[in-house]
Amino acid sequence: MSEKIKVTLVEEPEKGEEKAADMARLEKQASRLMEVEKLIEEFKAKLADAEEELKQFKSKSQLEKRFSELTGAPFRDLTPELEQKVKTLQEQLEGLQSEKAKLRNEILAGLSRVVMPVETDGLVENVEEEVFFRFREGARYPAIVSFLKRELKFGIPPVYVTVNPEGIKVVGLTERTLALKELVAAIENLHSKASSMLSHAAQPAIAVQKPEETPMDKIEKEEELESNIAGLFKKAKKRLPPKP
Repeated sequence: MSEKIKVTLVEEPEKGEEKAADMARLEKQASRLMEVEKLIEEFKAKLADAEEELKQFKSKSQLEKRFSELTGAPFRDLTPELEQKVKTLQEQLEGLQSEKAKLRNEILAGLSRVVMPVETDGLVENVEEEVFFRFREGARYPAIVSFLKRELKFGIPPVYVTVNPEGIKVVGLTERTLALKELVAAIENLHSKASSMLSHAAQPAIAVQKPEETPMDKIEKEEELESNIAGLFKKAKKRLPPKP
């Protein structure tokens, strides 16, 4: 006996119609997508069981059939029935997978032009360094938010550590061990930065030592000085008025 599955028909927009997507509609589609994904996993398990049942029957049917012929015991060939069961489950699974792909594409198309219905009249929550915009009229959209995080990696907070007067907060994680790793890394980074700045501040200025003057350098300086003085006398002599 074949099993029945629920199929939800989604209305198609008229051709040429490009209206802004509604979050409530997307929430319904995302909820149905979650149901379909759950059904797919259930039907995969049922199909695997049916295929195994068919395999086991085929492996011993020839022996059972021969035993029946030799003993006159009744034998019922279940192969056609089991094959039909496998075929039906395969068709139902394919139908669910097609519906999943269709729903996913419709949700993505809707998200490409969605209008977020958040409060815009100052009804926001400002906590510490965060500003939270609530959806209007207290609406909640858990299914579509789950889709956004899972499929688009959108809305997932980055992992970072903040220091408050009351303590240290690890943002973006809910598992204690992972949060502890981030906290340890942050404290070690703090130690490293403080040590680096301390050593930089305590480092004395390096005096630039002049090279030691050699006797030859002294002779060259004296010759250069005498040459400069002689040049000055020549210039001064030229500027003097001629003798009468």
